[in-house]
Amino acid sequence: MKESRLFEKKEALRYFFWGVVTVLVNYFSYFLLKQILAYQIANLISIVFTKVFAYYTNKTFVFRTKTSVKGQVLEVFRYVMGRGITGLVDFVGLIVLVDAFGVDDGVGKVVMIVITTALNYVLGKTFVFKKDNAAETSASEE
Repeated sequence: MKESRLFEKKEALRYFFWGVVTVLVNYFSYFLLKQILAYQIANLISIVFTKVFAYYTNKTFVFRTKTSVKGQVLEVFRYVMGRGITGLVDFVGLIVLVDAFGVDDGVGKVVMIVITTALNYVLGKTFVFKKDNAAETSASEE
């Protein structure tokens, strides 16, 4: 039981570290793109770019799932579904904050990053990078 808690703490620390890196990728890519594009388009592109970056870091460094080809296809599908939902929350949320409530887009982007980061962790842990499914899929492929 003690080993399980230690693993959970290490996983949470890895998620925090890579989450900070991902937030920086999201934030800076948004502001760089916003220099040449409308904020809505800049946000959409930064969301997609960040989701791809986050998949790789979450799979490799945070949840460390080892999956067969079939398992990885399912994992990618679950990831796209889960992150699609949070991407939609991020995209629509920023527009609502800016256009409906008059919030500065920089402040709104930070608010949406905080909300979607929390949602992404919960979905990543419970829906996408499930260790039991990865082990089952690997075992069934051998």
